[in-house]
Amino acid sequence: MDIKIDDDSLEGVTILRPLKGIDPEMELCLESSFQQYYPKNKMEILFCVQDANDPAVALAQHLINKYPKVDAKLLVDSDQSHKDNYGVNPKVNNLMKGYKSSKFDIIWVCDSNVWARPDTLRRSVYSLVHSLDDGRFTKRPVKLVHHAPLAISLSQHIMGAKLDEMFLSTSHCKFYVSLNKVAVAPCVNGKSNLYRKSDLNLAVARIGQSAIQPSLNGMSGDQIRDAKYYSLLDNHGLAFFARYIGEDNMIGIALWNHCGGRTGLTGDCVMQPLGGQNSWIDYCLRRMRWLRVRKYMVLAATMLEPSTECLLCGVFGTFAVSVLFLGCGFRKMWFCMHVLIWFLTDYFQVHYLFQSIRDTSNINSELLPYFLKASFKLDANIPKLSGKRLISLRRFVPMWIMREILALPIWIAAVVGSRVDWRGQPFKIKADLSAEAL
Repeated sequence: MDIKIDDDSLEGVTILRPLKGIDPEMELCLESSFQQYYPKNKMEILFCVQDANDPAVALAQHLINKYPKVDAKLLVDSDQSHKDNYGVNPKVNNLMKGYKSSKFDIIWVCDSNVWARPDTLRRSVYSLVHSLDDGRFTKRPVKLVHHAPLAISLSQHIMGAKLDEMFLSTSHCKFYVSLNKVAVAPCVNGKSNLYRKSDLNLAVARIGQSAIQPSLNGMSGDQIRDAKYYSLLDNHGLAFFARYIGEDNMIGIALWNHCGGRTGLTGDCVMQPLGGQNSWIDYCLRRMRWLRVRKYMVLAATMLEPSTECLLCGVFGTFAVSVLFLGCGFRKMWFCMHVLIWFLTDYFQVHYLFQSIRDTSNINSELLPYFLKASFKLDANIPKLSGKRLISLRRFVPMWIMREILALPIWIAAVVGSRVDWRGQPFKIKADLSAEAL
């Protein structure tokens, strides 16, 4: 795909990066936007902050001063006593000033805590404009381009971070990509999404087109009247999604259902460095929170999710094969072979994903952050595959086993519970999938 991309044919893009507080290696993550291989006259970066005293303000201003040739601005809520509020979702509330003031139709919403390769934006815009999914033309037009999220633990002693790294690079990535390939419904993670404002505004207008009158302020709780309200305002389509906790997937659904589009991948991943206080309990609570949100959005898929995990899938499969073909109740050797094959698939998948994001054949190796260098966290005496280091089995195996064992208990706890705790605030999900603070 790269050889087909011509600078003259690329469209302008506004990169929106919402900021709140300081995340691990946040400067390197934000700096990756400035280092994109993209025409500087066709790109702007808007940092969005709600609180003028947020520590991220100084960091954003430092990067703006460091790259004077890049059109970058810091946007802070003008009224500090009454910050922008369109709903329960703080990310959307923060992004709206950037969404309204962006000078390009294509926007790239990229979380502050993820790093993207310098060639990511070129492929993403080309895929959006030419309706490509991993370089292949699609029947339905691509209306949203997204990137698979990965994570990397900055320390071997942060259990929660290591579990997140394992989950995102094995089970999550495997089925995230698979669901997007099947393309029967959108499956979108909000870490890195690229779409057109005009498409999103149109989708919101079509949601509200049956309303006779708009609501008074867009926050009445009546989806159709609220959509009508925002459709009558200039560039307010994103504000409609502040009612949802999972605004990312709801945006994907709106573009899918009301613009006749689909989502597309580019083969790129975005990387989140993880550190700080992050225990295995924190990991479990995060997984439970998003499983509960997803339970209300896509109930059928959520109920089937345990069958996509290694152990439960192995139990079902081994029992079926043993009874139907082997004349016994449960052949343990068959189950062990299943687990071994699944483990090897995950192991080499992680190896492939990390080698892909580290690949410097098309980018300057100096732009890779230290946590993506091939030597980071790797032992000097471990074996190599095709001249490239493998991930240490001594570090991989315990985390893989622990994540697999925790998968089913986390799912059970998530499905049984109904309360969603997000950023210290409890919510309940209503029948229309919007969230209400408790």
